[in-house]
Amino acid sequence: MQHAKRSAQAIMLACSAVFGGAHHQAHAAGDGAFYQHQARPGDTLIGLGQTLLIRPADWPQLAKLNRIDNPRRIPIGTMLRIPVSLMKSKPAQGSVLAVVGQAMLAPARGTAAPALVGSPIAAGTQITTGPNGYVTVQLADGSLLRIQAATSTRVESSQHYESAGFFASTLRLIQGRLEALVAHMTGGEPRFEVKTPQALLGVRGTEFRIAVDDARQVTRSEVLAGAVAVGATSGRDSSAQWLPAGFGTAVSQGRGTAGPVKLPPAPDLSAVPALHERLVVRISVPALPGATLYRAQVADDEAFRLVQAEVTSATPEFRFANLPDGHHHLRVRVANAQGLEGPDALRQFQLKARPEPPIASWPTSGGKVRANAVTFTWAEQPEAARYHLQIAQDQGFAHLLHDQAGVRATRQEVALPVGDYVWRVASIRPNGDHGPFGDAQPFQLKPPPPQPEPALIDEQFLHFNWSAEPGQTFEFQLALDDAFKQVLLAQTLTEPRIKVARPDHGGRLFIRYRAIDADGFIGPFTAAQAITLPTCVQDGSGQCLHTGHGGRVTSPW
Repeated sequence: MQHAKRSAQAIMLACSAVFGGAHHQAHAAGDGAFYQHQARPGDTLIGLGQTLLIRPADWPQLAKLNRIDNPRRIPIGTMLRIPVSLMKSKPAQGSVLAVVGQAMLAPARGTAAPALVGSPIAAGTQITTGPNGYVTVQLADGSLLRIQAATSTRVESSQHYESAGFFASTLRLIQGRLEALVAHMTGGEPRFEVKTPQALLGVRGTEFRIAVDDARQVTRSEVLAGAVAVGATSGRDSSAQWLPAGFGTAVSQGRGTAGPVKLPPAPDLSAVPALHERLVVRISVPALPGATLYRAQVADDEAFRLVQAEVTSATPEFRFANLPDGHHHLRVRVANAQGLEGPDALRQFQLKARPEPPIASWPTSGGKVRANAVTFTWAEQPEAARYHLQIAQDQGFAHLLHDQAGVRATRQEVALPVGDYVWRVASIRPNGDHGPFGDAQPFQLKPPPPQPEPALIDEQFLHFNWSAEPGQTFEFQLALDDAFKQVLLAQTLTEPRIKVARPDHGGRLFIRYRAIDADGFIGPFTAAQAITLPTCVQDGSGQCLHTGHGGRVTSPW
């Protein structure tokens, strides 16, 4: 706080030397403002009256104010104070440089209309932006106003004091936020004033922000370069104080102006990726102690005249949706407990999220496949003419085992050895525009289920056996057809073997099984295997004839 006071005092002294007093410079072109003219060879009060004053005959007022006895002789170098209210000027128009989203212009006389690039901004024009509207205005003196979303502001006056070589502008911020870059003029003193319901700000060549909080009846101002004189419009203490760069203050209704507060530092954006490949851009930055709010904006231009999106959050995490592919500029700043926002941290990034990758279908993420070859499948992407399939054993896809960019179908079979893999797929437009890859899908490839050993057939039973892994259970099926539409037996087993009563009839039967791993993974059925039972000789009632030892009498045909 002591540093803030010393900085403010130093700037106040400097501004007093240049401007002739900080109090007067807190007012732009109002009745209490003065223009300071340094007498040059040949200057006379009568001549200055003809050059500078609305009524040349008012020169005696200059003589009285500056205690000049001889109006025809002014010592060279004398600093003369000239009331701005007496000086001649002409209206000076600004114009709209950039518009994003919804914004309206309401002239002093006439009908409100949408803000357009090139629209004139004359005195009395009110500029109103919607929730996603941003307008950049250039005033006649070259100063830039970046009017933020959900803001209403009015240009109350804009004058050019041509003979004196300076401009004077007065702006009223009714609600919302704006950023100002006030031009430094040579050959004269630019005067720029901002009025709010709670405060009056006077500046000379600086960069600052100002925000009106209607709910709390507070005006907040943050100085990024130069200095700003801030005074309250009501309350016991309405005197102006100078804010140096890097400091801010709050002016409350009826409470006056708080002391200068050092602005919080800019967050670190070095870890923000330079490339984003998803439709929702997710930004995360390190948290800063004491931060109560984080504000992030994305713009098309470095000057942030074309703001495409803005997000505020109580945490240092942001999500931006519906940004177009291309190059973007990001800026992030934080607010302290007083609601004052610090300088911006800047970062550029590229968005390449289109054409979107297709949705992966099989193998599923984290799944298992039991086969000698894997059939990779995915959904059809409407923008894609073909697809790019990649398979690797590392998550970074640094060592590709399969890399095929010309797949025209939504499935591709690839033979692979047993192991752990990751796969991903991307869409490619007809013109060759390659979209980002989808998320990596890990899977395990295991050996296919072993075929059952040849069936052991005795007089009473059919015996089936196969090899298995520990913890597996099995689904076994016996059918009359290889499509297993006529199933004779379906049974769940805890061991890789089964004994089935031998059917009375002969002919071909089909068997298959599938294994269920201990973790619940259900493998594929084995290929259908056929067994042939000899046909028995039947008696008149249709029963098989048996030998004296109990064996069946079979037909040789």
